Amino acid sequence: RRSQNMTECVAVPSSEHVAEIVGRQGCKIKALRAKTNTYIKTPVRGEEPVFVVTGRKEDVANAKREILSAADHFSQIRACRKNNINGSMAPGPPANVPGQKTIHVTVPYRVVGLVVGPKGATIKRIQQTTQTYIVTPSRDKEPIFEVTGLPDAVDAAKREIESHIAMRT
Repeated sequence: RRSQNMTECVAVPSSEHVAEIVGRQGCKIKALRAKTNTYIKTPVRGEEPVFVVTGRKEDVANAKREILSAADHFSQIRACRKNNINGSMAPGPPANVPGQKTIHVTVPYRVVGLVVGPKGATIKRIQQTTQTYIVTPSRDKEPIFEVTGLPDAVDAAKREIESHIAMRT
């Protein structure tokens, strides 16, 4: 099989997305290069936010998927942080359903990633099974998950988060 190198440009929405995907001192992009076995050229600040990925075809496709998935995830987080100014677009908490409450679930800092899961899979699953909306803490903030939903749902989500940690630590 030919393992010819190919190069593909992967555009993301903004330079903030670039910063998020590259990580502090490039830690995330370095990990992604290693994981996907590709060379990823990072866009320079002030230029178009386009990553240039070089490697074997399937590796490039994987890296592209990871970059786009990270960018998409970041867009969603940002949309939620802006408190859904546009209202309908962002997958935010349902607009002021009566009886909803928001609680804060504080976890040990080192288990935030564990609770979020690979690409957010665990926290998404908890949101779906409990019908809640959960905001994940950002790396530089306190390790507190914000859970919004109806009171029973919120309590269920809190139990899920706590039992997920208990089972794995």
